[in-house]
Amino acid sequence: MNSDCVVAVDPVTIVIKECINLSTAMRKYSKFRAQSGVAALLSSSEIFTNQDDSLAVTFNNLSSNKHNDPLLSGFVQLRLMLNNLQNLEEIDSLTLLQPFLLTISTSSISGYITSLALDSLQKFLTMNVINDTSKNHVGAIREAVNALTHCRFDRSEQLSDDAVLLKVVILLQKVTHSRYGELISDSIMYDVLQTILSLACNKKRSEVLRRAAENTLISITANLFYKLKHLEPTDLSQKYINDEGYATSVLKEDLIGTENGSQEEAYAQDEPTTISGGDEETTDASQLLLESQEKSQKENTHAMGSPRSESKESKSSEILEDNHGLPVIRHYMNLLLSLIVPENQAKHTNSVRIFGLQLINTAIEVSGNIFPQHPRLFSLVSDPIFKHVLFIIQNGSKLSLVQAALQLFTTLVIILGDHLKVQIELTLNRIFDILLNNANDMTSEGRPRPAAVKELLIEQISLLWTRSPSFFTSTFIEFDCNLDRADVSINFLSGLAKLALPESALTSTESVPPICLEGLISLIDDIYSRVQIVDREKFLREKGNVNRLKQKERKTEFIKCAKIFNEKPKKGVPLLIEKKFIKSDSEEDIAEFLFENNGRLNKRTIGLLLCDPTHTSLLKKFIDLFDFKDLRVDEAIRILLTKFRLPGESQQIERIIEEFSARYVESQNYEPSKANNSNDDEDLSTIQPDADSVFILSYSVIMLNTDLHNPQVKEHMSFDDYCSNLKGCYNQQNFPHWYLDRIYCSIRDKEIVMPEEHHGNDRWFEDAWNNLISSTMVMPEIQTHHERNYDNLSPQEISQFDGAIFQNVGRSIVDTFFKIFEVASDDHISSRMLSSVDKCAFIASFLRMGDLFNEILYKIAVMTELSDGANRDPNESDEIPLVEITIEDSNSKILVSSDACRLGRSFKAQLCVVIFFRVIRTNKFFTRLTPELWNKIVKILLLLFEDLMVSPDIFPDLQQRLKLGNLPRPAPEVTLKKARESRGILSAFASYLKGDEEPTEDEIDASAKAFDCIKSSNIPSSIFGNEQNITEELIRMLLQAIKVKKTPENSRYFEPEMLFIVELCVALFLFCKDKKTLGNHVLYKVNEISKVSGLSKRCIRRLLAYNLLLISVVDEQQNMLHNLINNEFLKKNEIFTQKYFASEHGCEVLRRLLALTDIDNYRNTILQDEGFWKLLRLLASMKEHTAMIYEYLERSLHTTNNILVNENFMWILGLLDEISSLGAVGSQWEHEYQRLLKAGHKTDENNPHQSMIDLSLRSIKLTSQMVEKKLASIHLSKNETIALIQALAHQCLNPCSQIRSFSLKCLEDVLIKLDLPSAEISSLEELIEGGLLPLLDTINSREESSVPVSEILAVISKIYLYRLKQGITTDETFLKILNIYNKYVEVPEVEKQLQHLITDKKAVEKSHSSMTPGDGFSNVDSRQTSVDLSQYVGPENGSLKEDSQQASADS
Repeated sequence: MNSDCVVAVDPVTIVIKECINLSTAMRKYSKFRAQSGVAALLSSSEIFTNQDDSLAVTFNNLSSNKHNDPLLSGFVQLRLMLNNLQNLEEIDSLTLLQPFLLTISTSSISGYITSLALDSLQKFLTMNVINDTSKNHVGAIREAVNALTHCRFDRSEQLSDDAVLLKVVILLQKVTHSRYGELISDSIMYDVLQTILSLACNKKRSEVLRRAAENTLISITANLFYKLKHLEPTDLSQKYINDEGYATSVLKEDLIGTENGSQEEAYAQDEPTTISGGDEETTDASQLLLESQEKSQKENTHAMGSPRSESKESKSSEILEDNHGLPVIRHYMNLLLSLIVPENQAKHTNSVRIFGLQLINTAIEVSGNIFPQHPRLFSLVSDPIFKHVLFIIQNGSKLSLVQAALQLFTTLVIILGDHLKVQIELTLNRIFDILLNNANDMTSEGRPRPAAVKELLIEQISLLWTRSPSFFTSTFIEFDCNLDRADVSINFLSGLAKLALPESALTSTESVPPICLEGLISLIDDIYSRVQIVDREKFLREKGNVNRLKQKERKTEFIKCAKIFNEKPKKGVPLLIEKKFIKSDSEEDIAEFLFENNGRLNKRTIGLLLCDPTHTSLLKKFIDLFDFKDLRVDEAIRILLTKFRLPGESQQIERIIEEFSARYVESQNYEPSKANNSNDDEDLSTIQPDADSVFILSYSVIMLNTDLHNPQVKEHMSFDDYCSNLKGCYNQQNFPHWYLDRIYCSIRDKEIVMPEEHHGNDRWFEDAWNNLISSTMVMPEIQTHHERNYDNLSPQEISQFDGAIFQNVGRSIVDTFFKIFEVASDDHISSRMLSSVDKCAFIASFLRMGDLFNEILYKIAVMTELSDGANRDPNESDEIPLVEITIEDSNSKILVSSDACRLGRSFKAQLCVVIFFRVIRTNKFFTRLTPELWNKIVKILLLLFEDLMVSPDIFPDLQQRLKLGNLPRPAPEVTLKKARESRGILSAFASYLKGDEEPTEDEIDASAKAFDCIKSSNIPSSIFGNEQNITEELIRMLLQAIKVKKTPENSRYFEPEMLFIVELCVALFLFCKDKKTLGNHVLYKVNEISKVSGLSKRCIRRLLAYNLLLISVVDEQQNMLHNLINNEFLKKNEIFTQKYFASEHGCEVLRRLLALTDIDNYRNTILQDEGFWKLLRLLASMKEHTAMIYEYLERSLHTTNNILVNENFMWILGLLDEISSLGAVGSQWEHEYQRLLKAGHKTDENNPHQSMIDLSLRSIKLTSQMVEKKLASIHLSKNETIALIQALAHQCLNPCSQIRSFSLKCLEDVLIKLDLPSAEISSLEELIEGGLLPLLDTINSREESSVPVSEILAVISKIYLYRLKQGITTDETFLKILNIYNKYVEVPEVEKQLQHLITDKKAVEKSHSSMTPGDGFSNVDSRQTSVDLSQYVGPENGSLKEDSQQASADS
């Protein structure tokens, strides 16, 4: 039907051919056989008008004698009219179509001919015979559609008849969907809808015809409501009063295609009546025509079932209707509403009602979002349609009907949810009352509600969250955060949490729990995905600052206040003021609160409060808040009574009506100039009643409302009675008739809702709905701009509401997940549940819901079946020991144990293990774990350790740091060897100790799965890799888990587990070293454990290494350190052997012990501890430690914090002497070297022990420096000085010549550097006697000494001469030296040394004698040198004696 489509044949030929086809067919039909072609030509023809009158009369008389048919004549005349035309431009399109349309609408024509006429019409439309350029094409199209809706023909077989009607349906669809469809008027389009709907609803029609009619009507409905998108919106600035009656339209009887408009003979009706009479049809068409032409007076249109000639005659006198638009849409919706109202359920079958719901659903789907722009159309949806949908949902027992109602409900929620909040709230509450068995389990028909209804309910509403996972959050924002609305979202989710449990299937069906579960999962997934992208710090800062959530938090308090107000307003109002719901105690604020926030307040209570004589001014201020401008009195009363209910006493009503009347007059702003104008125009502004007139009229409206709608009133007031009652009441005149007529019709059609509480009786549903919807009866809340809703919120803002939802229902959702997980037998369901629980844990951690987070983890820990035997199957087979199977080929090991088998056989337990440790590992929000949970974690960890399922070496860095090596592992109870691995039965070379059977293949497979699970869980890093998990509670829990008593049960893993836990505690404490109290606790515990009897040497050594580390970290543990050195390292020689100290571990212990002297708190204690120096001296003798200890001494003695004090001088001196003595090993090479030289052999001159010799030389040097002030910051006592000299003298006896000679030199330097005399040592003799004579005595005592005496005596001589020069020697000093020489004078070298000494002495004395006494030389010294020395010279040494005497004489 495209206007651009041009066919090959000209349109005139097409029409003529169709006329010939129809004429031929009609002549063949028996009814037209008696009529000749000539008669047809002559009948009503003007071809003889200009010819002979007698001839014309003759032919006319001839034709009049035959059967004359106007239908055939119409085709002949049309053909003759077109014969000489070239085109159809001058032909009226209606004239062109009229014979065909008359054939279609004439009941006496056979179905065959009607079918041909329909084919012709279709060809005309298809081939553009009628197009936009055609004359009167609008009228032609409208008449064509009208003829199709009134198609009549002579009945025959039903299938044949239905085939004809099928063409009608197809043509109607074709026309309405073409561009000509826009030309159809409202009344004709309404006929189309009625016709096709009646066909679709007539069960006696064939299935093909009904289905075609249904599909066509759905298509036309969609097309019709698409048009709504292009219509101008209703003026929303005007007040709209919903005072119309609903469901006034009725479905007409299916009369199309019947002879004389009746089907009684053809098809008997045994279905429920789906028709109505023709009067109602006429009324509907009249209303549409009036609305379309916008006429004020009512007029009747033609009867739609009348013959076409009458229709044409009536149409010719009418004004052309506008193209169809909003009126037909509204009437069509009203017609569909009539199909679903409960009052008409006796007229319509369930299939008809279902089809009606489907058509409404189609309309909403197409343009439901446009409905709010047209208040009258929207009011149909918001009140009657929604109301009856709820009624069907609540009371229906037919599944198909309930399903259709639910589909419409979900469509309304999705498209118009923002405009239908109160309706949605009530519907959802009722749905969950049914699902949770809180409602009456009987339908309105008195039948039990089928269980399948519940499945249907939940299945259909699941679309809400399936379509939008954010449904619950948006619902929470719109409802739960509104003081006047119920907690829809929270109640919804709570209901889903209950229904998702498997036991709910007992009262519903098996499909209900899974559907509900999907709803909960979708919520958790939605919240989880959002918190992933939210800034948590910002979230926490903004928490508590969201106004809507503040309102939600106050909601419970508001409900309590409202409840008190509803019971006793005198108590409720002060309480509302106190809680700041009412701004102040002023009457203005109270009135404003009652006006704007009365959703939860009882409207009767508000009425009683306002009409109280003591609250007159409050009543006035309340009513002054209304705006009644440009409203009739009855409309103003409707608005007034949306806020409160009229009380029952007449005096109370009178006060309210009096104030209302005054406010009504005040709002109108009357124009006196219009007061006396004629009322023919029905202009509302001309009606200007005074307050008294309004008062009387208001009373009459209330009385009329009661009279017309009270079921107890038998005879209702007529309009005439109502008018007579108001005579003379309009400013002492009569109200205009039209004005009262409007009031009367408004009250008659729509009751002013003043429902009482009728819970429990037959009117309960109506009253519950009316109470809810009454506030929207007047000026529906059609908002073009909503307050910021979900779509306008950012994810950051939405997350605040997510948090509030989860805090309310998170715990119940988690409980539901766990319960389903416990009973689930499908692995996929188990995985999904635990995955959702994992997300819940993350959300709880994000929201700082620590309690829930810990509860989740605790439950998962219990389900792992690893912590204890509480959850184990009592029917489980006997425990099997821990078996280690060694595969010799690959040297691999397989471990089998009861716990591993149990874990490997349970997929759920494995799942719990993986999820549990993943949650702990990813605890990035630092949620603190409770002691109970840590206890579980520790138990799981130790069980896995005991079963060799985790490696004990969790902190290898610590082991490397302490040079400890790997921790020992528990020993398996049974060890088996196997040549090679196979999947069959194991061939073992050993059996269990108790003779039990070998592990089965199933047990091995289960253990392997368990090990894979534990490995993939990465348990050590999960627990200890997250620093936030390392807390004091964990360390204390680990310490408590240490078993200090060895029993037969724990003997296998007693020591390994002890060391495992201790190492964990030590390593973990290093992450929180600032907690000194915890450190002390760990240290004492480790020290206590080390004293447990029966521990192995390795265990004790390891424990003391931990002890030493802890002491260095904790500080202030001097006693513990003293005990460690003296009672452990020194006394327990069987444990701390030289071999141990020579090991890498022992070296590290020594290094750490030395490092303690750098810690201020330990420095003085350890340096003054004799045991420390004893231990060092003991260890210094070991070549592995000598260098370390010496370096430590050298470094410590040269630092500013010199370690040398009087208390440790002797210990340090002894330590140095010990180190110095180690160089004696070099003498062996020296002797060998000399021997080889004497033998004439060549040899390497490098001493292999040179490093040790060098260390000894450095030690001797360091010893000699101890008398220097830079090292000896302390004052040395006589004993200390003598001891130092003796130490150096001792090294003079060292077998190694390098050391010996160096020692002599150092000894000489020390004796020279000493200050003499001093407070402790007064003379040189004391040094010689205390330090050097013992050395000479030692040399004499040795049979073979590598140290010549002459070297010692040379040192004595040098010292004496040095001191002689200083003038601090005496004769007694010289005599003692001579006495020493006398002992060794037989040695030739000694004699020479003595001679040199005497000579040097004389030289010194001579130099002194040349000096004056003032030069500083002492006369006392000179006199002392004149002592006779001959007494010290032996008789055998004559020459020496002479020299001595000469020396004396010279003196």
